[in-house]
Amino acid sequence: MRNFKLKKIPFITVLLFMLLSNFMYGQGPIPFTISNTSTFNDNELYVAIVGIDYTTGNHVWVNAKTSQVLPMSSSYNTVTGPTIGGNTGPGQNSKYANCFTKLSEIPNKTFTLPQIAGCRVFIAKGQQLYFYFFGANGAPSGYTSPNPLNVTDPNQGILYEIIELTNNQYGFFGNPSRVDSYKYPMGLELFGANGYQKRVGELKKHADIVAAFKANVPSQFQGCVNDATGEITAPSKTPAFADGTGGTTVGAQANYLKPYIDAIWNKYKTEDLIFYAGDAGVFKGRVIGEQLEMVGQSGGFIGRTGRVQYRPSTQEALEGKGVLDRRLVDGDLDLVIQAQLTAAINRHVVNVTTPNPGQQNWYDASKFYQVNPTNHYSKFWHLPGISVDNLAYGFAYDDVADQSPSLHTTQPTKVIAVFGGYGGSTPTTPSSILIQAENYSSMSGIQVEATTDTDGGSNVGYTDTGDWMAYNNNINFPTTGAYLIEYRVASAVNGAKISSDLNAGTIPLGNVTIPNTGGWQNWQTVSQTVNVNAGTYNFGIYIQSSGVNINWIKITKTGATARVASIDTKTEEPSSLIIYPSPVENTLFYTTDLAGGDVSIIDSQTGTAVSGQKSTDNSINVSHLKSGIYLIIFEKDGKKIVKRFIKK
Repeated sequence: MRNFKLKKIPFITVLLFMLLSNFMYGQGPIPFTISNTSTFNDNELYVAIVGIDYTTGNHVWVNAKTSQVLPMSSSYNTVTGPTIGGNTGPGQNSKYANCFTKLSEIPNKTFTLPQIAGCRVFIAKGQQLYFYFFGANGAPSGYTSPNPLNVTDPNQGILYEIIELTNNQYGFFGNPSRVDSYKYPMGLELFGANGYQKRVGELKKHADIVAAFKANVPSQFQGCVNDATGEITAPSKTPAFADGTGGTTVGAQANYLKPYIDAIWNKYKTEDLIFYAGDAGVFKGRVIGEQLEMVGQSGGFIGRTGRVQYRPSTQEALEGKGVLDRRLVDGDLDLVIQAQLTAAINRHVVNVTTPNPGQQNWYDASKFYQVNPTNHYSKFWHLPGISVDNLAYGFAYDDVADQSPSLHTTQPTKVIAVFGGYGGSTPTTPSSILIQAENYSSMSGIQVEATTDTDGGSNVGYTDTGDWMAYNNNINFPTTGAYLIEYRVASAVNGAKISSDLNAGTIPLGNVTIPNTGGWQNWQTVSQTVNVNAGTYNFGIYIQSSGVNINWIKITKTGATARVASIDTKTEEPSSLIIYPSPVENTLFYTTDLAGGDVSIIDSQTGTAVSGQKSTDNSINVSHLKSGIYLIIFEKDGKKIVKRFIKK
């Protein structure tokens, strides 16, 4: 077993979600339902909820039957567990926490999820898991959780799955995860205000997933499958990839990634490594001695240096640990660089073949996992038809380039975890589908930049005639009929035009003329109404005439019948509040006088508020802030507006 306080949850955390979300306060406790689509009965499934009270920092658990939030205490260790290899647990008496409830005993299979941080919802089949509660605070505190590397762990052989989440004043953040292992299909569906709905998780039944994994991974990864249980374990936790640490025996694949990592370190001792890292900007650097040093060239880290102390091992790269999880000099930036490199190594996107390749785009998903050695375990979870929208957590930093199944809304209304996933079930069909333009599966000629639009995040831009984006997101058009397609756009030129299509251009949907909105960050919404036959399709956009920036696309079923490709263009007034300059050195200005309103600034690297005050005019002094990326929140008369800016 392992002591569990607050493990590095593999979504680079609430931070990234806050950057991508419409920043409004969460609504407090929400209903959390567990739907059972498995082959097991409700009385065979056991549920536990553990986490941290984010207001006090105390470790707590939630009684799923009563929704009562209780501090962890050793007094709950009353259940006798198995003794394996002489392991009698931390209490030396084989007693473990009585914190699990049968799903059949949870009223309506729904409990109230409180505001809680670092939370995990465990669902076990056949019997409870054996946690040991140390206490709510002090040392030791927290609880022990299953440890697959411990041969005496009392949880051996128990099938279970987890949902990782945080529910706090900024909303709900959650995901299923394949970072450690897969044991059974899972789904997660989140609902929120203003019609928000999104689901993630597996699309196939258990036996089909196991069979597909065996058919799609090479021999080095076949040992990830346990034929007896159907469990698929992450390679770093299998004997084949063991490196001799922690009492393990060195496996045949212990150095699987070593030739590639060595090639990276050797090449970039004499050549510049330059890569694009999404919102973090562009970085340039070299390996000096054994230390990789990367200097920010654009974005919020200009002039700052992030470091990787020395070349990582295969295990460190697969798990994003060791030298890839270490604060050195500029701690925040060190972790950013280490996360980017972890993802790039797992996906094999660091160029080691082209002499002086120049700037590399480590966010082009079409290039992921194309060359060996690569992480075939993670690759599998992103294959078409395995997971909703091809999104999954296959390793700890799989959220780099937005590949993770992370759900967030600032105003959640309910959550549904689906034990058994969506294979053979009929999930809720959303009233509309929202596609973030930057979340393309492949593209030509497109660049991504930070947006000042009201929802924050990124937009695509620098488009030229002939550029395109493809979204392999399996959009479901449930019935034949009319659909409204809205495009959030900005342009500073006349005559821009885009077209959209389904299934790689085989079904054209017609052209849309883009108005000159008065600036590349002055946003409007244009739309077209089209007829589509019922079915599941991939969506695409083609730039007929440049130039246009696109933030998002929304597809909504309408009640009317439309002519195919008939265009009904409408505009939406752009946000009246603009902040400038960004990057900013001393004073940040905004175009609307918000005197008497509240202005708060959030450090996006830590998620903490660094400033809060009443607005007296249309400016705010930010000279005291360190360099980085921030969110500024304006609140007046019950309305909130969020903008993002970069401090030099």
